[in-house]
Amino acid sequence: MDLRIIKTKQQIKQAFLSLRDQYMPEKIKVKDICERAMINKTTFYKHYVDSLALANEIEENCIEKLMNAFSEKKSLFETPKAYVQGLLSAVEQQADELRKVYRGRTEAFMAKLEDKLMQAYDGYESTDKRMAATFLISGFVHVLGQWLLGDENKRPDISSIAAYMERMTGTLVTATT
Repeated sequence: MDLRIIKTKQQIKQAFLSLRDQYMPEKIKVKDICERAMINKTTFYKHYVDSLALANEIEENCIEKLMNAFSEKKSLFETPKAYVQGLLSAVEQQADELRKVYRGRTEAFMAKLEDKLMQAYDGYESTDKRMAATFLISGFVHVLGQWLLGDENKRPDISSIAAYMERMTGTLVTATT
């Protein structure tokens, strides 16, 4: 890819993220992004359909980055403790970026993460394992969504979450084997 295109897209994303500190994605106007990025609208529209397409790309890239940092994503039933620790570690490593990108959009975060995590288990032939994976991953994602994006004053310690998730995973994995 052309270096100018890469730099322009980086400018656009940085401008969007600086506006994201103050506004929800649907309130961010292309005009404001262009002013911050010091580009014209034509340049913006060469790369994105609208500001929501940009927001979606940023959110998707954030989840992809998390998934790339989560090397244990296929080990839920083989090494459940490593799975839980790997997932929590990947989320913790990106917590600041995830909070910035998904602030006020907990449901979007949970839906995208759950979808990516479930893709690792599409191939299971056992109905029990598919149901167990769905149950565990959905639970993990909701707990992580609340920890990451919920009220800071009600946020449990990550080690408490880890211990709970490890217990639940161990119990369910034992029941399905």
